[in-house]
Amino acid sequence: MSPSSLVGEPGARRVSPFLFLLVIFSFFLAFAGVSCNAAATKSAIGSVGGSQGLSGTETAQVTACINALDGVNILTYSGWQLAFGKDPVIGSVPAACNQNNAAGADTSSANIGPQLLAILALVSIGLALLLSIAGALGLLAASSRAFVTAVFAGGAGALLILDQLHVHDLLLSKIASGEGSSVPGLDPASLFNINPGIGLLVTLVILGLAVLYNLAALITTPVRGDEALPASPHPPLPEAPPP
Repeated sequence: MSPSSLVGEPGARRVSPFLFLLVIFSFFLAFAGVSCNAAATKSAIGSVGGSQGLSGTETAQVTACINALDGVNILTYSGWQLAFGKDPVIGSVPAACNQNNAAGADTSSANIGPQLLAILALVSIGLALLLSIAGALGLLAASSRAFVTAVFAGGAGALLILDQLHVHDLLLSKIASGEGSSVPGLDPASLFNINPGIGLLVTLVILGLAVLYNLAALITTPVRGDEALPASPHPPLPEAPPP
């Protein structure tokens, strides 16, 4: 394949199926994570630690664990787990937290159920893949293939962004209504951060490339001469002779 064949419609027609396959595989990566808000958690421990009967040694151990958890995702959700309501997985627990068998812990309480927006994004990606394959096989006209593929890819990206915003609010609401919400003056949701995962970022970048690639192909695809102007149903009238 020559470099010139990767530019414009020939390139978009060949490369688009591989881009959408990469998007589907990226759903196995982390799309969302729950991490500890270290500053808010240490402040909460300082205010309620005495009332809960924690000794100085216990408080120091908890503080060391919180410092080790700063910026670390305690729970991670892949794209497939979010779409189909599967349990999240435990992240890498630091040794300072002394959590034995944390990798095998039950995370069903953190299950937020199937997410419709993520499912619709997957459907849109699947349709974009099918259309790009049809275009590669020559079953669709160049302009139709490029336009519809770009629309489905852009729609999938928008759905994933909306899903991330929804998941952010849903997880915080679930945390707020969980254990610890009855402690006076303590908002459990403030102790955690909801972060976009690397899989979501990779997916959005690939979808953006697919949109730009196909829009560029749509713009640069030349219109054939026999398609530019329809043939006139009537023959041209002969020119009148000059007087």
